[in-house]
Amino acid sequence: MTERFVWHYNQVSCALFFFYFLCLFGYFQVDCSSSFHYSSPKTTHFCPPDQSLALLQFKNKTFFFSSGYYATCNEQVFHPKTYSWTEGTDCCSWDGVTCDNVTGNVIGLDSSCSRLEGSIDDNSSLFHLSHLQSLNLAFNDFGGSQISPEIGRLKELTYLNLSFSYFGGLVPYEISHLSKLTHLELSLNYFLTIEQKTFDLVVSNLTNLSLLNLGTTNMSLIKSFSLLNLSSTMTALDLSGASLQGNFPDEIFRLPNLQALYLYGNNKLTGYLPNSNWSSPLRKLYLSSTNFAGKIPDSIGNLLFLEIVHIEGCSFTGSIPTSIGNLTRATEIVFASNHFTGHLPHHVSGLSYLTTLDLSGNSLQGRVPSWLFTLPSLVSIDLSNNMLNGPINPFQSPNSLQEVRLQKNEIHGTIPNSIFQLVNLTCLDLTSNNLSGTVKFDMLSKLQSLQYLYLSNNSLLSFTSSSNMDIKYSLPRLQELNLSNCNINQFPSFLRNSEKLTSLDLSNGRIRGRISKHDSKGWKSLIDLHLSNNFLTHIALHPWKNIKTLDLRNNKIQGSILVPPPSTQVFLVSNNKLSGAIPPSICSLSSLQYLSLSHNNLSGTIPSCLGNFSTQLIILDLKNNSLEGHIHDNFANASYLRSLDLNSNKMEGPLPRSLANCSVLQVVNVGNNMISDTFPCWLGYLPVLKILVLRSNRFYGPLCKSNSTFTFQALQIIDLSHNEFTGFLPRTIFVSMEAMKNVEEMEFGPQYIGGFYYKDSVIVAMKGRDVLLYKILIIFRAMDFSSNQFNGEIPEVLGNCNSLKVLNLSHNGLTGNIPVSLGNMTALESLDLSFNKLHGRIPEQLLGVTDLASLNLSYNRLRGRIPRGNQFNTFDNDSYIGNIHLCGEPLTVTCSNDGLPKAPPSASTDHEEDETTSWFDWKVAKLGFASGVVIGLSIGYILLSIGRPRWLVKIVERDQQKKVRRRRPRDRM
Repeated sequence: MTERFVWHYNQVSCALFFFYFLCLFGYFQVDCSSSFHYSSPKTTHFCPPDQSLALLQFKNKTFFFSSGYYATCNEQVFHPKTYSWTEGTDCCSWDGVTCDNVTGNVIGLDSSCSRLEGSIDDNSSLFHLSHLQSLNLAFNDFGGSQISPEIGRLKELTYLNLSFSYFGGLVPYEISHLSKLTHLELSLNYFLTIEQKTFDLVVSNLTNLSLLNLGTTNMSLIKSFSLLNLSSTMTALDLSGASLQGNFPDEIFRLPNLQALYLYGNNKLTGYLPNSNWSSPLRKLYLSSTNFAGKIPDSIGNLLFLEIVHIEGCSFTGSIPTSIGNLTRATEIVFASNHFTGHLPHHVSGLSYLTTLDLSGNSLQGRVPSWLFTLPSLVSIDLSNNMLNGPINPFQSPNSLQEVRLQKNEIHGTIPNSIFQLVNLTCLDLTSNNLSGTVKFDMLSKLQSLQYLYLSNNSLLSFTSSSNMDIKYSLPRLQELNLSNCNINQFPSFLRNSEKLTSLDLSNGRIRGRISKHDSKGWKSLIDLHLSNNFLTHIALHPWKNIKTLDLRNNKIQGSILVPPPSTQVFLVSNNKLSGAIPPSICSLSSLQYLSLSHNNLSGTIPSCLGNFSTQLIILDLKNNSLEGHIHDNFANASYLRSLDLNSNKMEGPLPRSLANCSVLQVVNVGNNMISDTFPCWLGYLPVLKILVLRSNRFYGPLCKSNSTFTFQALQIIDLSHNEFTGFLPRTIFVSMEAMKNVEEMEFGPQYIGGFYYKDSVIVAMKGRDVLLYKILIIFRAMDFSSNQFNGEIPEVLGNCNSLKVLNLSHNGLTGNIPVSLGNMTALESLDLSFNKLHGRIPEQLLGVTDLASLNLSYNRLRGRIPRGNQFNTFDNDSYIGNIHLCGEPLTVTCSNDGLPKAPPSASTDHEEDETTSWFDWKVAKLGFASGVVIGLSIGYILLSIGRPRWLVKIVERDQQKKVRRRRPRDRM
């Protein structure tokens, strides 16, 4: 139930309590045996028979939905009130029924939270209860049925609550006939729509309304200016999440009796706060997730009764006014995720009742003022995701703060000791700042209530133990500790007794040696352990029994694999020095989702169970080991498998056909093995396959039989290079690749293939080099069919793949002209057609491919004048070498009037063209032209000759001598 309903419910409860109080002390001579019905002190009036019958008929028209449908109702247990309605008994004694104490007429019906299902038709007996003053049907399920227009017959109603009861359709205008209504609640009926005519009638006729709750109904048809007609008697107005649009009239803020205003969740609603003459009894103001803008006026300080103000996720600008100090009754101030700038007020007094202050997600600058930590009632402070700098000054602790969140700022200096005196602190987050200095672990000893400590990504911060090694303490309530990238060089001693610890992140540190039994004594409750990028060499044992995430990547761990407990879901041990075989006991991890053992020294065969031991397996990464044997054909039940990477091993035999059952498979990378098979056309039916790498194996034959359907609609990267494929490039191969066409550029920053724990990587040959992309942009497209035995012409439809970044068809036997349609490939950055038998002229249409940064057309039979202009002005001789009938810049051979070379070629040059074995040394295009969005987004192949960060790109230079010829099978044995 919404907070407004709770507020009303509490009012009713208070009224009833007061009523009992008067009864107890004899102020009224009435029967106090029931809080819902009244009787005369001398005569008992029973419920009239017609009204009793109407209630029973209403009961029989509905039924109860199962007890498991909802667990609770408005934080209370569901209670089907109609259970007590029995024929032959006085209906005034029935649960939820209130009768007049004089006439016995039914004046109140509360069937909220009664698990009612069905519909209320126009002929419902409910509308025979003409004396009803209060009707509450909230939290039931009327199956999307409309509110009957007969509701207008209940003209005595003062209270009507139909919230969260799955009414749908249009609100009937007859509801405006209920002129005595003071409370109207229709909220949380998501399919209920209010028309402009109905709304106008409601606000003009219901002049006594004090509470109107239309939250999460559909008010998209309502003109915002019509809100000006709301009654001045309004005390609470809830239009949250109602799809309101337009400019909200600021006169509403000045309604003389308005105490609560809820507009949050209307993201198309604009407006401004009143700049002047703003004084009202407003207590609660919720504007979050709207498009309100402008500055917070100083007049906000005139709202002397304001207790809660939430304006999170709006478009407010300017600085935060010092007048907020006048909000002496404020308990919650939430200004998060706006565009506030400037400094925080240097001094504010008067916020003595403030418990929550959230200014996160803005652009606030300057120091963190020390007065924030001294507010006497403050429990939670959140200034994260700003631009705050300067050190945190020492302060006098008020001992009330429980949560301090200052992460993702630019705060420098040391952590003041007064932070460690906040004895009630449960959460401290200083992640991603510029903090420095040394923190001794015993400085944390007073934080006995601490549950969450996050200090990661402060690269100048370091930690040491106390000089007095005999000092022993623990943080008994600590649940999560994150000291990643903090130069930590040992396991904190207090962790040995932190038996509630569930998450520990000490990654990117300097911890050396082994994880001993002594160090991990208190880790029995661990669920997530992150120790990647350290210098660990051994793990003595796994003391954790309920671990789910174990990340040990990029260490120096030696020996055989120590299999973690069966509860493990994420097991990442890549880039270590593990050796020996993969133990069959790994198949006991029946809940495993991510398994990465890549870049080790593992040998032997892959256990036969690895494909089907866990039906939840998402990632299987075994690349860069020395594994051998066949890939077992047991993936039939791997229905969640998203990525299979066996690159750079010694695998043999065919690809397992059971991979065709992996319906969510996105990545198949078996490059650099010894797999012998035909092209896997059957993988084409996988609906989301994005990456297929078969490079450097023993695949052979045509791509697909002539009668095969080549789908691969989601394919983004295909690498078939260095195999024995033969035949023509089938036209259908390019027609069906829909994901290669018309890819939209990213609007919200780089996005990569993969998930939170694992990002896929791939080696792509481009610009004459093998480039290892540690992360793959979702917009990146590449096609490499090089170093095979393809022949025939390049299909014209290849030009439809206009989102390709890399195209490599080199070292084949392709003939014919270069298709002019390649000029449609406007996203292309690297094109290699070298070492073929292409003839004819270079199409002028390629001048339109302005992102092209690297071009290799060498060693073909091309002729005529080389196009000039745009990016072609940046390519040098090496792009065209071995084509003796080309002329014009950048070659020294000039062209005659017919566009052919003036000087006839020599016999030796003719021979060189046909039989060349010279290696072509690529030259990357000069840095004058834009090289495309992928390069611009720095995914790892920009400026290959300078400043390449190891964590993003690893360039593997090809051996020039081995590139003179295409490798034959005997070379790979």
